[in-house]
Amino acid sequence: MSYIEIGILIFITIILGKIAKKLKISEVVGQLLSGIILGVSFLNVVHATQLIHTLAEIGIFMLMFNSGMSSDIKAMRKYIKASMLVAVMGVVVPAIVFPIAFLLLGYSLNVSLFAGVVFSATSISITLAVLAEQKKLATTMGAVILSAAVVDDVIALIAVMAFSIIFGGGTLGVGSILPLIAFALGIFLGKTSFAVNLTSVSNHIGDRFLYPIFFGAIGLEVTIQGLSNKLIPIAVFSTLAIMTKFSGSFIGAKIAGINTPVANAIGAGMISRGEMALIITQIGLSSHMIDESISGEFIVTIIISTIVAPIIMKPLFTKVSQN
Repeated sequence: MSYIEIGILIFITIILGKIAKKLKISEVVGQLLSGIILGVSFLNVVHATQLIHTLAEIGIFMLMFNSGMSSDIKAMRKYIKASMLVAVMGVVVPAIVFPIAFLLLGYSLNVSLFAGVVFSATSISITLAVLAEQKKLATTMGAVILSAAVVDDVIALIAVMAFSIIFGGGTLGVGSILPLIAFALGIFLGKTSFAVNLTSVSNHIGDRFLYPIFFGAIGLEVTIQGLSNKLIPIAVFSTLAIMTKFSGSFIGAKIAGINTPVANAIGAGMISRGEMALIITQIGLSSHMIDESISGEFIVTIIISTIVAPIIMKPLFTKVSQN
């Protein structure tokens, strides 16, 4: 029965992902919604079995491996000062603001601190898609955004590892360290002569099998009905998700001497949380740093920021000249 459920999950997740892409919404959003529709919130036809969980863990590894393979280390070195400032400020602001907001709304200290880690992350893939669409990957803006996104994702992964050690009983689970290992391995193998072929194969496996399972599986156990009394916190968190990442990254860009239109575009380019925040949320769940009753707020906030980010990005990217 598990294999039939996996087949249904993959098929529906791919279909809804493509529909979302056609509607100019992130493909990740469609994939997440498929899990919510198929899971306990609505149809309840696909269940979060151990096999699905295992395949989702492999999907995290593959996703981070491919992100590492796609990272341009030369561009990161060229714009290291600006990228580091954008990344650090883009992490520091949400890492301070989110725990305060969670505490004020009655969440525990552990959950509040973990929220700061989750919402410090940035989605590389969604920003990459908008930059490619506007043919601005080769611009200074594009290089700084992508480099900063890589840096702040590494910071976020290291932070979740540290969080796991401090609040997870002094042990570091494999699930916490695996994404960072995969990312580092991807960067290393990205320099090899067979990198292009390896990337093509791994992306093929990921896109058609592992990624749909990972993103779909996240939505399976989200109980939408249980979030009706959490609409105000979700609205607050979604607003903060946009404002903290934009303002932090903007400040970092300005400190680096970047002009205001480009700094605005960089701030917008760092807003989306997407797959990285979902990976960290999943690490939190598997390591028992948060439980499923809390994860719904995280996932819905991530979905909202992922939908809003491209809407903010596109007009600001358009104002930036091709340099």
